[in-house]
Amino acid sequence: MKQVWQNLKKPLRNSFKYAKALAKGYPFHYANQQNPNDIDRYLHKWTEFRTPIPDRGSAEIRANRIWNLQLAAKKIHCLNLAPKKIFGFCDRIGEPTRANGFREAPVFVRGQVLTDIGGGLCLIATNVFNTLLYGGCEILERHCHSIDAYGESRFYTLGQDAAVAYGYKDLIVRNHTQIPLQLRLQVLEEDGIVLSSLWGCAPSPWQIKVESQIIDQIYPSDCQDLSGWIVKTSRHIKSHGDQLSTWQHDYHTISCYQPCVKT
Repeated sequence: MKQVWQNLKKPLRNSFKYAKALAKGYPFHYANQQNPNDIDRYLHKWTEFRTPIPDRGSAEIRANRIWNLQLAAKKIHCLNLAPKKIFGFCDRIGEPTRANGFREAPVFVRGQVLTDIGGGLCLIATNVFNTLLYGGCEILERHCHSIDAYGESRFYTLGQDAAVAYGYKDLIVRNHTQIPLQLRLQVLEEDGIVLSSLWGCAPSPWQIKVESQIIDQIYPSDCQDLSGWIVKTSRHIKSHGDQLSTWQHDYHTISCYQPCVKT
């Protein structure tokens, strides 16, 4: 009976997640046009974000991580985000399975660092999330990692990461402006970074300020382990060129990272 439930759990979870997105109307607005030939239309860089690629694990694990990153980048690079269109990470990437070309690499599962098919995709999600966050886009869904597995050597700012798990956790962001945008994403293996940028057909209408603040520390039961954190992240926006405009608080989230064993 347990095995039967395990076999049913994943498709049921995926169906439930899709039904929730459908109820909100997201699938009707997902962006699906990638056109490198459109680059000349988008001449105004709104924002750019670089994320270092962790150099951890065996040679095979590192190679698999790069493979997964590059495979995901191909599905996102030069994605056009017309006004009101939505970037859905899981919609773009699909289910990370062997059949879809993904390999085993590190993942965070129930407070541990393990390996599984599609490992490393959270690095892409985190990178793209920051580009869209600092670009002023509307954040519809975002999840933090369950643990702060790498402590001070983490590849993201606490409170500004994005965890994804197909059928469970997604990154969903909308272009709520009237300006057509294009999202570009590259994996620069030799430089050891993932680079994404957001470009518009017109200049960005905003100034953006993002702040993350640790509001509590969750101490581990074993002093050798890593602490957990509760982090508040806020974004403020104000209009470019309007001397009378004031900063408007338009996004905030609380991220909770549980204590974990030091890797």
